[in-house]
Amino acid sequence: MKHLFSALLLGSASILCAAAPRAAQPSVPAAPDRAPPSIERQQLGRQFIAAALPADRYMEIMRTGVVMMATAAMELDDETKAAEAEKDVDHFLKLAEPKIRERLPNLFEAYAQAYAREFSADELNQMVVFAKSPAGQHYLERRLAVETDPAVRMQQEGFNVDLMPILEQMQKEKCAAKAAKRVAMGEKNAKCPLASKPDVQAG
Repeated sequence: MKHLFSALLLGSASILCAAAPRAAQPSVPAAPDRAPPSIERQQLGRQFIAAALPADRYMEIMRTGVVMMATAAMELDDETKAAEAEKDVDHFLKLAEPKIRERLPNLFEAYAQAYAREFSADELNQMVVFAKSPAGQHYLERRLAVETDPAVRMQQEGFNVDLMPILEQMQKEKCAAKAAKRVAMGEKNAKCPLASKPDVQAG
């Protein structure tokens, strides 16, 4: 249970790390080489966030994310244990929801300002229209389901299989370079402990 609570804290912290500062704190200034967004763009940014990320949707996205992180961190392959972990996540979020919702207005305003800085008024208008459309609402509601689709996740996990040998080869090269440097400095018996491992074969 201790490990599960640690996973819950890590998962929720990852989701909440983008939260805006408290209202009493000054907002983050725009980059010095960029003019502040116009009032029109700020209003459009707020309209987009209101359509794209209502509070209830944010809570559901957070729940899904925390369940995934907790399950992955605990390596819960057993369905019974995974169900128990999901139940604990729901209890955790029920207790945490008032505090989370208290911060959401600041978070949403921070998002709105970020969008207003990044996109033009014309682009924001198009984004608002899309976010309010049936297709936009469907996309915004289900995009996390697409990202976590088993077939998509299987292909993403395939990167670990493909890239891990490359990372190991890089470690071996760095190790060999350090050993060579030590030999050049007079440490004749310096060796790389990874030298016995086979090199990655080119695909």
